[in-house]
Amino acid sequence: MPRLTRRLFLPAAAAALAPAARAQPAFPNRPVRLVSGFAPGGATDILARSMADRLTALWRQSVVVENRPGAGGNIAAEFVARAAPDGHVLLLGTSAQVQAAGLFARLPYHPLRDFTPLLLMAGYPVALVVHPAVPARNLAEFVALARARPGELTLASSGIGNTPHLAALLLAQMAGVEFTVVQYTGAALGQAAVLNGEVTGAFQSMVLAKPAVEAGRERALGTTGAQRWPEMPEVPTIAEQGYPGFEAGSWFGIQGPPGMAPGLVERLHTDLATAFADPTLRTRLAAAGFGLREAGPAGFAAVMEEEFTRWARVLREAGIRPE
Repeated sequence: MPRLTRRLFLPAAAAALAPAARAQPAFPNRPVRLVSGFAPGGATDILARSMADRLTALWRQSVVVENRPGAGGNIAAEFVARAAPDGHVLLLGTSAQVQAAGLFARLPYHPLRDFTPLLLMAGYPVALVVHPAVPARNLAEFVALARARPGELTLASSGIGNTPHLAALLLAQMAGVEFTVVQYTGAALGQAAVLNGEVTGAFQSMVLAKPAVEAGRERALGTTGAQRWPEMPEVPTIAEQGYPGFEAGSWFGIQGPPGMAPGLVERLHTDLATAFADPTLRTRLAAAGFGLREAGPAGFAAVMEEEFTRWARVLREAGIRPE
């Protein structure tokens, strides 16, 4: 190429690229909406608002928690799945998204394809608790009791296909026993049924279980995490009591809509991880019963895929068909 032509071409090329560069505005350039599928005041809301506070300070742009409760989180998930992939609408995602796949034949979104995983932040294991009058001091005795009385042991749950229900189904399948799951309209009502002796026991969140166990009103037989819960280290996991691989708990992470640009995904993951590293935030989450369970976009996607497959199989083997 002649020298003069080169001189004319290079500035022209730069000028042609300039509009494209200007078409990519800095992020964020307006308030960010962090959408939660559950009502204010619960565990999910605590995590969402804690992250929103840190991100507001980091980005110097408002991050607003938008609660869209209903349908087990599906309303919020559908809203984010259809949002523009520019990072200004994010989802405080939960395990309910992948659990729902085995319950609903026609979800308005696909749990794996319609979200961009950004940061898996925390887990929320549950504990298997029983009324103190139940003649079982440990998990082995509880399983033996269930085997001797098929279907007679009752476990409270606060919804079909939620974590306590799935944990009960998984234990029944792995132990080869039968429980009767009794549905209540909320976790607090399910715990009241245990405390009153209306049911044998329940898989309960640690926040509910810990005070009742410490007061002697419930007995904890095992926890559902991969490791013992630090706040109740004396209670062994179900996995270490003869059921390797047993794990059932809720997870929480931040996701975006599908089709986000790789550069934006990297930027969001970095900023979210920075916000989540705040020691005050972590202390608050630990007090609320959360366990840290961090993973980036690839690791988060792998967790979602594994649980999508596993819980669909558990529900199918339990004879629960999508409606």
